[in-house]
Amino acid sequence: MLEVQRIDAIEVGNTLGEGVLWNHKEQSVWWTDIQECKLYRLSWPGRVLEVFNTPERLCAFAFTDRDNCIVAAFETGFALFDYRRGKILWQKTLLEKGSGVRFNDGKIDRQGRFWAGTMAEDGRTEPAGVLYCLEPNGVVSEQVKGVHISNGCCWDVNSSHFYFADSLRRCIYRYKFDARRGDLGQREIFSRTMFGTYPDGATVDSEGYLWSAQWRGARIQRYSPEGKLAGAIPVPVSQPTCVTFGGPNMDLMFVTSARESLNEWNLDREWQAGNLFVFQTPFKGAMGFRFSTTQLLEKIAEPKPA
Repeated sequence: MLEVQRIDAIEVGNTLGEGVLWNHKEQSVWWTDIQECKLYRLSWPGRVLEVFNTPERLCAFAFTDRDNCIVAAFETGFALFDYRRGKILWQKTLLEKGSGVRFNDGKIDRQGRFWAGTMAEDGRTEPAGVLYCLEPNGVVSEQVKGVHISNGCCWDVNSSHFYFADSLRRCIYRYKFDARRGDLGQREIFSRTMFGTYPDGATVDSEGYLWSAQWRGARIQRYSPEGKLAGAIPVPVSQPTCVTFGGPNMDLMFVTSARESLNEWNLDREWQAGNLFVFQTPFKGAMGFRFSTTQLLEKIAEPKPA
């Protein structure tokens, strides 16, 4: 195991904590409880917690260039959401509510595009998920089809490769990536998880190593750029969901987790399930990127022809 120290556990008891991100500008960590329609903000190191209601399940999000506004992958599609006013500023619906398919994981690339994928949640056996890309001008494209559970979106340190997991297949893929055009190229299998564990949310550190939360695996796995196992961080719950680096020196690791699907006996053993865990590490992450709202908000403000 890697030499890290767990320094805190924020007792929030999320049903399905996910999508954890560090906001360097505000020195705060953010995440969502998908099933409870909640967005969380925790100042660091002050540990002041704020919780915002969302109009539907918030599955993934990224920060924008506008105060109090995120770009969101809600369960049915993309939106610009003012979380303090509880107001949707722009919306692109892609799925029908109650269809059995919802958005799941997403992240923003260095060029400001927001990528997010979907998953089936109704027990169907065919892979109904799709990976979408939202451009700052509002154009949405389908990038990958035939996915069971979209997860683990992130890029290597020079944006030459894109990582993407299909959790049900227990597989992390790596695609060649054209950063200028935003195109995916040749796909290869980067790594497979052990039987009974599933790759969930992921991030890449400053050395180019991939960190993957292992659902049902009770750990955060570190992989070398060649896809070799390079250590793990144990967590006190079986269902860690997502991971990010943050803190003033970008050397803290924040990990979300879930209570969902655990029975009463499991919850007695995993009484910290659903909490946010904080680790001091010898590793560093990179600061995130922001989505530009200018083009979308200008379109909304344009007067309609008479």
